[in-house]
Amino acid sequence: MSSRMPPVPAPLSNERPGCGRATERACAQEAGARDFPERPRVAAFFDMDRTLVATNTAAVYLRHQRARGRLTRADIVRVLWALVRYRLDLVDMQTLSRKAVEAIAGQPESELAELCERIVRDEVRFHIYPEARALVESHRARGDVLVLLTASTPYMARPVARELGIDHVLSTELEVDARGRFTGRCIEPVCFGSGKLDRARTFASAHAVSLAESHFYTDSHADLGVLEAVGKPCAVNPDPRLWWTARRRRWPVLRFREGAREASRRGGA
Repeated sequence: MSSRMPPVPAPLSNERPGCGRATERACAQEAGARDFPERPRVAAFFDMDRTLVATNTAAVYLRHQRARGRLTRADIVRVLWALVRYRLDLVDMQTLSRKAVEAIAGQPESELAELCERIVRDEVRFHIYPEARALVESHRARGDVLVLLTASTPYMARPVARELGIDHVLSTELEVDARGRFTGRCIEPVCFGSGKLDRARTFASAHAVSLAESHFYTDSHADLGVLEAVGKPCAVNPDPRLWWTARRRRWPVLRFREGAREASRRGGA
C-alpha cells in the first residue's frame, strides 16, 4: 500500500479556496454582499396633529396653561386666533413658532417637559385615532423605520411617539441655555415647510433610508415638499388644499373617524 496522501481536489467552479462546509455559508454571504449591495431601508414618516392625534396638541397645552394660571383669557384668545390665521394661510408657521417660543423665555426646560408628559398621559393619548395605531403597527410589522415628523416641539412629540412605539422624532427644537432655561429662540430650521423636508432628507441620509421607497402621512398642504419627496405619499384627514392636490395627483386619502376615537377613549378610561 502506498504511503502517499491523495492529491487535494481543485475547487469546483462555484466554490472558493478555503471554503469548507463550516465556512461555506459565511463565504456565500460575503460574496453576496459584494455582488448585491444592501437594499436601502424604507421609512414611514408620520405628521402628528390631526394625522395621528385627533386634536391640535398646542391648543390642549394652552388650555392646561390657562388652568394653571400661566395664561390669561386674552392670551388664549390671541394664540387661538393666530392658529386660525395659520390654518387659513394668513400667517406662516415659522413666524407663529418664533412668537410662541419668545413667550416661554426663562422657563426651565424640565418644567415644560414634565407638563407635556402629564398632558399626553392624561389627555392626548386618548385622542390618538385607533386607525392611526393600526397604521403604525402595520409598518412596524413590515420592518419599516418609524419616524414622527412634526412642527411641534419634542416635549409634546416624544411622549406621543413613546405611546405609539415610534423610535425616531424629528421636531422643532428649542434653544436652552447653560442653566437649563429656554432662551426664547428656536434652533433653526423650524421643522415646518422646507425645514421639515430638510430634516427628513438629513435623517434619510444618516439612516440609509430611501425616500423614494418611503411613506409620509399628513393632513396638511404645508407638508407638500415632503409628500413630493417620498415615493408613497398619503393624505390623512386632509385640509381642503391637500385634498384637492391628492385628488389631482391620485394620491391615496385616508379618513380616520372621530367616533372610533371617542369609543377608544371611553374604553380606556
